[in-house]
Amino acid sequence: MQSGQGAVPYTPQQPTITGSPVAVGMGMPVTGQFFPTTNAMLALILACLSFVICGACMSIPAVILASQALQITSSMPNHPDHGTAKAAQVVAWVNIGLTAVVLIGYVALFGFFAMNGDL
Repeated sequence: MQSGQGAVPYTPQQPTITGSPVAVGMGMPVTGQFFPTTNAMLALILACLSFVICGACMSIPAVILASQALQITSSMPNHPDHGTAKAAQVVAWVNIGLTAVVLIGYVALFGFFAMNGDL
């Protein structure tokens, strides 16, 4: 071997970085604000189940729970459960209204049959 022509030492290749830069952790900063817990999700579950099971029997507790949750969430701006509590209240009242319409329809139907002597 001639001088200067020895074995070439191993040199690792530099990694190639491709793609777009990504900003990590740039969301809303945590300010340490804690919100009290509510039963808004339970109220929404009861309100939705009331369409399938028991009608107004599950809607009335849902309205009560949603009203309690709305009292808590209305006193604190930007509470994350406010929308859930409002949705639970609306769904529960819609179900109570539909149950009332169905009951009035049944009473009118049976009254009509009773007046005609078909019953």
